[in-house]
Amino acid sequence: MSVQQLKRVFLEDILPTWSKSGFDESCGQFVEYLELDGSPQEAGEVRTRTVARQIYVHAHAAHLGLAPSASLAMAERAFANLHRVAWVSGKRGGYARSFNRHTELVTDPVRDLYDNACVLLALSWLLTATGKDVYRHQIDQTILAVDRTLTDPFGGWAEDSNGTLPRRQNPHMHYLEATLALCENNRTSVHMRSEGKAFALLRSHFLVGQNGPLHEFFGPQWELADRYGSDRLEPGHMCEWVWLTTRHDSLARSDNINICLDLFYTALAVGRMDGSIFLVDTVSGDKAISPSRRLWPQVEMLKAFMALYERFGFPGYRTEADDVASAILAAYMTGVPHGCWHDCLDLNEVPTARTIPPSSLYHLWTAIAASAGDLR
Repeated sequence: MSVQQLKRVFLEDILPTWSKSGFDESCGQFVEYLELDGSPQEAGEVRTRTVARQIYVHAHAAHLGLAPSASLAMAERAFANLHRVAWVSGKRGGYARSFNRHTELVTDPVRDLYDNACVLLALSWLLTATGKDVYRHQIDQTILAVDRTLTDPFGGWAEDSNGTLPRRQNPHMHYLEATLALCENNRTSVHMRSEGKAFALLRSHFLVGQNGPLHEFFGPQWELADRYGSDRLEPGHMCEWVWLTTRHDSLARSDNINICLDLFYTALAVGRMDGSIFLVDTVSGDKAISPSRRLWPQVEMLKAFMALYERFGFPGYRTEADDVASAILAAYMTGVPHGCWHDCLDLNEVPTARTIPPSSLYHLWTAIAASAGDLR
């Protein structure tokens, strides 16, 4: 029952807290983080991905009837602000990476694949929740901007409008997530092509060799090299791909279950250390590179267990999911302000985070929506 307990804590404590403390009424925009005492960020700079993910959470939860009453209006107001301030028009358009919510000035004009993927996910659920054509139009404009600004001759999309290296799989994974949401809720041929293009990268570039691990960092032509940090692996992302791949299979009527199982058991093998139920953040070979365990990889592990349980119906996966949820509640959600969490623990489970970022709000919500049997 611990998955259900986590769901209750999220819906009764976490989401209402973030609908109040996470939203700056004076600016009509979400904040970048909460302080460790639960108070909102005072400085004005926010990243596009951060506010977009909060827009997404509130829009999706509102659509399912699980959000506070003002959530959808708040999400729409925040998107209107985001679009007015951060949208860059023209042949190399897209959403700028960050801006100051107080001054409404762009602080980083670079168009980043990660940020635009998060906006696209938010737009997908704003459209689903409201049916408004303005969101349908901006979805089309965002996909067009990503393709015009970031399409890369060696496959996939560039990291950003500057062509920053190393290239990463993670922004592509989140672009897949956004296009999956579009296809599941408001499918068009354009959405299907974008989703198929994003998923194909898993086989063509991200998984290297037979039963190879999921690689994170690459050179300009997707090559692996020490100078790009290609030896670094992230077990949490392996779990996230399990969840996304099962959704892709449902959409495309395909069967990539062997990839899912290889990814998942690799994540557990390299990520769980010293008898802990939790995953470390980053590994190289069989050693932890970063002596930390953020909350989000644990949530992605939980989602992978639930996705595999839904696929196979094996009770052991459900038991493991409940065990992970129980451990999350005990280690990450005790000794914190109401509706908050420890975002990072060291290997001795001592809290180390300096803020409470809403990236974990997004990860937690996707697990809650999955446990409700509805991401579509």
